[in-house]
Amino acid sequence: MRSSTAADLVDAPVERSTRSRRTRSDFLASRRDLLDAVGRLLARNGRRFSLVDLAAEAGVSTATAYRHFVDVHDALDVYYLQLIDVLVTDIRALAVGEDHLGNFEVVCEVWVRSAARWGRAAVHVRSAHGYLARLQARDDLVSKLHQVLAPVVLGLVDNGVLPPQEPEYAVLLWASVFDERVIVDLLDTLGWSVEQVAQKLTASALRMLGYTGWTPLRPAFPPAGSGAQAPAAGPVPPAPVPASPPRRHGAAGPGGIATRGAGGLGAGPVLARAGAPAGGVDPRIRLRSGGAGRLTH
Repeated sequence: MRSSTAADLVDAPVERSTRSRRTRSDFLASRRDLLDAVGRLLARNGRRFSLVDLAAEAGVSTATAYRHFVDVHDALDVYYLQLIDVLVTDIRALAVGEDHLGNFEVVCEVWVRSAARWGRAAVHVRSAHGYLARLQARDDLVSKLHQVLAPVVLGLVDNGVLPPQEPEYAVLLWASVFDERVIVDLLDTLGWSVEQVAQKLTASALRMLGYTGWTPLRPAFPPAGSGAQAPAAGPVPPAPVPASPPRRHGAAGPGGIATRGAGGLGAGPVLARAGAPAGGVDPRIRLRSGGAGRLTH
């Protein structure tokens, strides 16, 4: 029997550590493949699949699927939690500042862009409980979403842009307008672009919250050459609204981003609304790449 040498005793922990890292990396890779497969199966078949189907779609063994999830419901829960995490991370990554109406607008566009990626899968995963009931029950998903949306609404209220209102009710209305089923319906059935959906839903949400003077960053709706049908009548002039404090901007830098102040979701450059391009992706939006997540309201 070979006796352990000093070199063996030193090398053994290193080998174990290397194996441990490799095992962890393999585990995370297979989990990522499985969650991506959940999204594809949901979009294609709805909830009608088993863990065996999921394993086959992901290209892993059934035993691997069972190492990650107890059953399909468990896989759906993890998938949806990932979706919310991605959406919340995207919103928190925004550079926002003292332009509270601009904060609201850019969060709305990020929301629509996110839902455009995963909404066709997420529509099949719905909660039987309402948004407020889940918020009071401290549901993880709803709580995370509320934590990033409520400060945006409160910024509008505190600055006189919106009338006083309960933040829970305001966020409920906002989330109802931006339901992923609504977003997918507008994208797929009417053929609207992401920008068009974001503009219309932003205007609708603001009207529901008590503000009617908003005009989109991009003046044309639908954008020229989009192929979508324009409304028969021209834009309706905004109704008079109570005077609100002037919206201040700093000196704009590249891409329309100014460099002053903090507020809204957190510290960062002020979002200047002037000078942004009439089409394409708003330069204020800095989306992180990543997987999809679920959004149940």
